[in-house]
Amino acid sequence: MTDDSSISEQVAVRIVNSDSTDEAYKLYKLFAPLLKDYKFAFASGLGPLPGFAVNRNFSAGAAIRSLFRSERVFVLDAETVEEMENGGSSFHIDYSISLDTNAMSYLEPHIAGRRSGGLPRDFAEVFTFIARPGVYVDPLPYFTENRFKLADSKKPEAIYANLIAYETLRTIDAEWLERNGEVRSILTGPELAALAQDHMSRMYFDLGNISAMQGLTRRYQYGYACLLKMAAIELKAPSAPPSRKIAAFVEFCHSTLSSMAAREIMVAKAYFHQGQKHRFFHKIQKNKENILDIIRNMAWDMWHVRQLEQSFAQNPSDSARYFFPALLTFDRGLIEIMDLYWLKACAYDVKARRPLPVFDGDPFLLLGTNEQDGKQLFDRYYSEEAIAQRKAVLDATLSNFDEIIEILEQDVRKIALSG
Repeated sequence: MTDDSSISEQVAVRIVNSDSTDEAYKLYKLFAPLLKDYKFAFASGLGPLPGFAVNRNFSAGAAIRSLFRSERVFVLDAETVEEMENGGSSFHIDYSISLDTNAMSYLEPHIAGRRSGGLPRDFAEVFTFIARPGVYVDPLPYFTENRFKLADSKKPEAIYANLIAYETLRTIDAEWLERNGEVRSILTGPELAALAQDHMSRMYFDLGNISAMQGLTRRYQYGYACLLKMAAIELKAPSAPPSRKIAAFVEFCHSTLSSMAAREIMVAKAYFHQGQKHRFFHKIQKNKENILDIIRNMAWDMWHVRQLEQSFAQNPSDSARYFFPALLTFDRGLIEIMDLYWLKACAYDVKARRPLPVFDGDPFLLLGTNEQDGKQLFDRYYSEEAIAQRKAVLDATLSNFDEIIEILEQDVRKIALSG
């Protein structure tokens, strides 16, 4: 017997896979009693603007990327649909632009006045944008990644300096900046220090939250495992047909990870076609002693992209109905892999907070190099039997993830250092 929550999720999955927003709306109305706890957002030419959390390109390669290709979104939830039926819906939207780790690392020297050399050519342009009133940025990627580095005696000082810079940006004296072209906060030095110390305290506190850290570690390891397998496949047989390499990676997702990593499959596809020429993967080369360190850093980038999907399902502020996240980065390779995988829709249960993202494109071409190959892979790995197989062993897979990582690392090092 299927419980109500399972039925609701099945309906939600059907709605996010609708061919149009009109179809999604009709399905929502039809099954509304089952969807009181669900919220949906669709890429659309109509609908509200999610604040400044929209795609933007700067002059020298930096970019802001959201989950959706479109600037506007169409949303569905019980409250919004009721308001629309009564003449129109008006509501607040919450958003934030996350500064990835390299953006945070550029922030401190810029604010400290060390602007010559080392900074991207468009950093001042980016800085001016994020310093505007009404542009909300957060250091979530930096916080997350650096929690694991706090035990390094050389890291806390650098982290603290970056947090001071972030708080300066967050409390910038906009009038002084416009009038004098200089960066300063409206707060005093001791006030900035207190805020940075508060951030540091919370980061140390999070280190002691075993459950939360285990969850973070597991999500990070998932992307790391995917990248290790991509590297092993490409380095072992770079001249093999891309279709063969893609099939090997898809089988790995099914049989080893017990889940289909759709976004990572699309990234793997691009890598297997372009090899080392792909910006994101250009450091993955044979005879590199530090190849695992390189891949570990890349895995954080993948985690930050995945975190956007998770952030969409977070609680917005009390006055807002939806939260829309975006990521600001100077890393062109990261921008390229984000541009591979736009969402046409994303939904979540407000209780479970688990996102249901759907790729904006042909699902067959997601898996294969052409429609025919993709359909064969889709039929094989998304059959009821294959889905049931993965579900049956998923818990065992998760409990053995450390061992999976160890085997993959050994494989990559063996292939990379084989000559």
